[in-house]
Amino acid sequence: MDQLPNLVGLTSADIAAVLEPLVDRGFRGRQVARWIIERNAAGFDEMSDLPKDLRLRLGRSVAISDPVVISEVESADGSHKYLFRLRDGASVEGVAMRDGRKVTFCISSQSGCAVGCTFCVTGALGAGRNLEPAEILGQYRVMLRQAGGAIERVNIVFMGMGEPLLNTKNLGTALDVLTERVSPKRITVSTAGVLPGIRWLAAREKRPKLAISLNAPDQERRAHIMPISRRYPLDALLSELRLFPLERGRRITFEYVLINGFNDSTEDARALAKLLRGIPSKVNVIPLNEDAEHFPELHRPPETTVDRFAAVLHDAGQTATVRWSRGGDVAAACGQLRGRSPAPGYAR
Repeated sequence: MDQLPNLVGLTSADIAAVLEPLVDRGFRGRQVARWIIERNAAGFDEMSDLPKDLRLRLGRSVAISDPVVISEVESADGSHKYLFRLRDGASVEGVAMRDGRKVTFCISSQSGCAVGCTFCVTGALGAGRNLEPAEILGQYRVMLRQAGGAIERVNIVFMGMGEPLLNTKNLGTALDVLTERVSPKRITVSTAGVLPGIRWLAAREKRPKLAISLNAPDQERRAHIMPISRRYPLDALLSELRLFPLERGRRITFEYVLINGFNDSTEDARALAKLLRGIPSKVNVIPLNEDAEHFPELHRPPETTVDRFAAVLHDAGQTATVRWSRGGDVAAACGQLRGRSPAPGYAR
């Protein structure tokens, strides 16, 4: 099966083109595409409106193949973290966060991360490889299947392992497929500030929402915790974002991880509000998710400091919310994904 061409990761048009020599009627390829993309079929046997002999023939010629779930762990808050094994033995993690009939899937774009932010476990573990479109989409497909039940709204965030805008070719294909089923306004791509990638995203016809990992109100401190800021400085990043095309009602999200005694003062909040003035934006204030193994010197501020920081932003006219990450008890929260071995608490 793994040696056969995989239909996952292809758009509807590409699936129809691949299947054209294998079907007797042109509309059959479109039927298969709908089953895979719209109905999330895991195999040809589910395609009840296709003749049985055609399903058997397709199964011998092409595959519908998703990453394998090595393990799944549930957080006390109901989040589910999945460890996926890829075809070459690499592994990545994804997180599903359900709220009633709404679900958010946090998806990885690389099997590691070379950006090296000093407050992120994925970055501390080092670079991996780019994921192929089928490996990106497969996380979504598997987690959607596992979620079960009646889901009315799906949100997808590329905030898992890796820097999405260092994998634009495969990310672009994945977005093309996803937007056949999910509205672009329900998809968010988060970046540490890769300027060529932001320009690439700006040029797309169907643009997802953009989130920027900012984390400091000045270049010196940002470069200290985010080495990528040395290559793409803060002033250049903000200049690029002021040019970014935004659909009506959309804003750029700035993610700001609060680190005790480093970037969490009242003065820092005022400087941040001033820095973002004129950019349609909102700030997600994210208290640091601590990790005693990889960055034991970094700590989360007291809750009073977190609330004060958000309040100062509000008083300065900046939209801001405090985002208390879900899944922290099973290392599924922002900045905690490892992907190389099950975290403590995984079901064996």
